[in-house]
Amino acid sequence: MISDSIVNVTEAQARLNKLVNSDSFAISRHGKIVGIFLSRERIEALIETMEFLSKPEFARTLKNYESGRMKFHDAADLDKTMSE
Repeated sequence: MISDSIVNVTEAQARLNKLVNSDSFAISRHGKIVGIFLSRERIEALIETMEFLSKPEFARTLKNYESGRMKFHDAADLDKTMSE
């Protein structure tokens, strides 16, 4: 977490109306993080990512991409190939 996205409990209570409009923030007590707020959009994105990563085919494709073993083609070239 970025330090400006960490608020103490007192600040969180006082500014909750505005804080919930942010994507995420952490709540600290005595300098230690005791809670995390994630927006609905952020949680949905995390769930979607976990679902993708749980699929062996996606995980394999991601690994190939990260290792540089994937080949990319221009979409215009693919259109030409498909029409032949």
